[in-house]
Amino acid sequence: MKIKVLFIAPYPALTVLAEECGREVEDMEIDVKVANLEAAIPIAQSAEQDGYDVIISRGGTARLMEEETSLPIIDVHVSGYDMLRVLTLANDFPGNKAIVGFSNITLGAKTITDILDFPTEVFTVEVAEEVEPLVRRLKEEGFHVIMGDVVTVNAADRQGLEGILIQSGREAIFDAFDRVRTTYAFNQKTRSEIELLKAVLAETSPDFIVFKSGGEIVLEQWKAVSPEGIEIGKFVEGIGTGPLAPIMLESANGDRLKAAAKKITVRNEEYYFLSFTKLEGGLEKTAAKLEAVRQLPMLIRESTAMKECISSVEANLPKSRWMLIGEKGTGKRQLARYIHYAKQQGKGLFAEMAAGDYIDGSPGMEEEIQTLYIHGTGELDPAGTAKVLEKAEALRGIDLIISLEKEESTLHSLLYAEDTARIYLPLLRDRVQDIRTLAAYFIADSHQQRGTSPIKIKEEAVVLLEAYAWPGNVAELKALVQDAAALEKGYVLGKEKIETLLKDKTPASGTAPGVFLQGSLEEIEKRIILAVLEQEDGNQTRVAKRLGMNRSTLWRKLKD
Repeated sequence: MKIKVLFIAPYPALTVLAEECGREVEDMEIDVKVANLEAAIPIAQSAEQDGYDVIISRGGTARLMEEETSLPIIDVHVSGYDMLRVLTLANDFPGNKAIVGFSNITLGAKTITDILDFPTEVFTVEVAEEVEPLVRRLKEEGFHVIMGDVVTVNAADRQGLEGILIQSGREAIFDAFDRVRTTYAFNQKTRSEIELLKAVLAETSPDFIVFKSGGEIVLEQWKAVSPEGIEIGKFVEGIGTGPLAPIMLESANGDRLKAAAKKITVRNEEYYFLSFTKLEGGLEKTAAKLEAVRQLPMLIRESTAMKECISSVEANLPKSRWMLIGEKGTGKRQLARYIHYAKQQGKGLFAEMAAGDYIDGSPGMEEEIQTLYIHGTGELDPAGTAKVLEKAEALRGIDLIISLEKEESTLHSLLYAEDTARIYLPLLRDRVQDIRTLAAYFIADSHQQRGTSPIKIKEEAVVLLEAYAWPGNVAELKALVQDAAALEKGYVLGKEKIETLLKDKTPASGTAPGVFLQGSLEEIEKRIILAVLEQEDGNQTRVAKRLGMNRSTLWRKLKD
């Protein structure tokens, strides 16, 4: 009989590797799910009822689950290879860098940084609660990039720093499989007793939560009801204020539910058993896309143009009406999310609606929404635009952000109102200094989210990206870098993949690179040098440094 293993990956990219390694073992049946920290606890608790023998996870997520389930938890370690990979990945990021984590990470990291002379500081914590204040202090000391496990990366994101996850590789996963076999042999008797008790409880109610008076969930099961959108905090608030009467609520997928609560005492400790029953019929769904923005969105601002844009945002934060003006692909939605978080600090919902949908109805859940972002006004006729304006001027109590590709005369009264913030987003070709960091960020994002191989980009490839006009702005750059990362099977993204993708662009798409990549390699190289020379205002020392050649070589190539 195979060992049934639940692999809870704290980050999505780990799922690909876990599934790949799982296919190479014959004595285990391995299911992989994605959940981080507290989100993993309900999955771990339901795993007991679903017949799993062992749970594999990593770092802080594994430690959180240890006291929440009687199933054994196997922690995936971080190997020296894993540490070397993340240090190489972070090397191209600008600013001061640090590794923050427990000793199982930092001891090996310190050895590698010392031997290979990586410009990275290493900090060790004893408990997870030390991470947030430490990251805050590092920000005050001028650090820009923080590496560590998921807890560390989340803390870095909350502080507005770039967080890079130290991922586990194949070696660490196979080591975890070996420890699964050892642990499984000692837990069969306990597992049998647990499954018997859960089977009895499952007969009582198919959908339930058991939690302590403080809100800590100790057990849950979902069969006919989706748990999405059910906030346990609402029930915790009602404890002790009166009888445990049934509660009517709505789940995230529109199901109407009745929740019945019972108090249970086990060994002098109080628990609450909350069972759910689905009622017939559902409520109409909203046309708005709702999001809880939990961390400050990443905005690259190396260029003067982008720094001025963000400065304008910060100067206008007291205002509640915003117009974001910029071409397609300049990042208006990301900037809207940035404004929402900067004002609300993670509280309330960010709602996004097309202008046409906004005309026909409201986003719903107005009591939860703090920011409403409307896009697509350019697709409306004058009557439709006037309707948007009428509803916008009557809106109260939330921030309104409207996306425009250009200043529209039909929105004149709102656009030029004294209490409206007008933010102009720069074109990517006007913020060339951001392209290097944007490319590194997109490579890192693709590596962590999709499991692609490249972890850095060559200088010659960056120069190609900086020389291109980017009519599609940041959105076009992101798409091209992610396509190149998917094609590249090595760890370094070179100019060949970038060059090929730029040549494949057609005039019909509005993104043709023109004559820049035509001709011999020597002719292309000469155009690259001249383009960089123009960007650096004729400073040959900086040009030579960027292109990785000495001054005499640069002078010779210019003369030729």
